Amino acid sequence: MFIVQLSQFLILLWKLSSVFVIPLIMLGYVMLMNRYDGSFTFQDLDQGKNIHKWMVFAIYLIYLLCWNRSNKRVISALKKLEY
Repeated sequence: MFIVQLSQFLILLWKLSSVFVIPLIMLGYVMLMNRYDGSFTFQDLDQGKNIHKWMVFAIYLIYLLCWNRSNKRVISALKKLEY
């Protein structure tokens, strides 16, 4: 019983990860850019040059592509936990 609920919860988290990854990508991008330019903040990303916005968007599209490619395999692996 617990395994079935856990499996369903993990499937829900997997599906929602396509939305919840956006703030993580933005945070990671700001942290990475802050290493090279010590004063880079989220405000710089939000109001800065469009290249930063396009980079975040491109990273998100790459994540969606990987998510879409592996979706069937992940769902089937998580459903195998139920049995």
